[in-house]
Amino acid sequence: MRRFLGNIVLAATLLCSGAFAAFIQSPIPPSSKQNYFRDMDSDGRMDRIDVLFLGALSNEYLKQVIDSLEYTWLDSAGVVVRDVVFPEDMQIDSANIRRIHIDVDQRRFGPLSSPTTMFMPAGSYGTVNLYLSDSTVFHVFMRDGMAPTITDAHLKSYRGRRVDSLRVHFTEWAEAVEGCDAILEFKKPKDSTVRFLPASSVEWTLLYSSALFTFDEDLTLDTRLAPGDSLRITKGCVKDTSGNVVPGTGKFVEVTGFYPFDLKTSNLVEDDGTAFADDVPVFQLQFRPLEDVREETENVWDMSIDVLGSEFESALRSVLGMDMQESIDLTKLKVTYNVRIYTNLGSYVAGSSHVVMGDDERFRSKATRLSLSWNLMDAHHRRVSTGAYIANVFATIEYNGKVVFQSDAEASSVSRVFGVIRR
Repeated sequence: MRRFLGNIVLAATLLCSGAFAAFIQSPIPPSSKQNYFRDMDSDGRMDRIDVLFLGALSNEYLKQVIDSLEYTWLDSAGVVVRDVVFPEDMQIDSANIRRIHIDVDQRRFGPLSSPTTMFMPAGSYGTVNLYLSDSTVFHVFMRDGMAPTITDAHLKSYRGRRVDSLRVHFTEWAEAVEGCDAILEFKKPKDSTVRFLPASSVEWTLLYSSALFTFDEDLTLDTRLAPGDSLRITKGCVKDTSGNVVPGTGKFVEVTGFYPFDLKTSNLVEDDGTAFADDVPVFQLQFRPLEDVREETENVWDMSIDVLGSEFESALRSVLGMDMQESIDLTKLKVTYNVRIYTNLGSYVAGSSHVVMGDDERFRSKATRLSLSWNLMDAHHRRVSTGAYIANVFATIEYNGKVVFQSDAEASSVSRVFGVIRR
């Protein structure tokens, strides 16, 4: 009798114990179709694993039945890494008690968004195994649940003088969604307004992992993209080969790039005799804030370069190989102008040379059009007549003693022909 009562007590103890509760619970298999690798902050790096089960879950079930979950993925160096997650790091979805979320350390992973690539099949790096306490192993079939994102964007800006072009690289094969007027949008560094960026043309690469965008020349400064601006994909306007459409939570990526240093000279000068008084110098340096420059009929001849400002500094950093965050020391910046003007028959008319340092107070530390203007007088202060003239021009930009721009470096001749019309 005593032995019988002991067996009853033992059975009751086992029935109430967690070990027995785990023993009597049947394993709940994972779904074969609804398990995803996710990118929750849209930065192109896998940061969450979602697994859907075929039955309802509880925290008790996770602790007592599930031993661990093992996953593999590519790290930032492209090497397959393996990691293990335990039940305490699994969260049951508040909206669906059949699904668990596992947040992973995205800092380990490179900007790889697609487990479908012709170079590395998904099974070679994107795998998940679920281990139960009774040694059962489920090989979980995973899907790509991550939309494309921008890895980098590089701009060639000609500030309205030529067509701007933007090269954008994506984390995976991508394609535009029909019905979108602009698949990209951007904002300025000092302005939180998000603007659409409609392109005049879009040319995708063969593998659809990058695209070249070109833009109209007549865009205003507010609507024109510039280096230092931030860019992202417009909500719902790009999808990947798995049909994942870009959500509205995508992060902005800073645009790198430059506009080529360019020496501009006048082609035709119309003079009514009022441009300069007779007693002013034949050549003068002019400092005009770039924001105030207007393209008007020219009544003086000049040679000019746009100096300072964010785009100029980006170009400088690009040529010098400087970090984009490194500040520019204006005391190390030097601009040199040299010009000699001749008649079309080769007779000398006038000439001048100037050196300007970047910390010159006339720049006022802002984007400036630096011009060397000629008042249409010869070296003896006599007005020249209507006709064709030849300007031998030479300009350099130096930083810390290194030449970063030379006007004739790619030209077959430094001579520029222009016309003068006297009224």
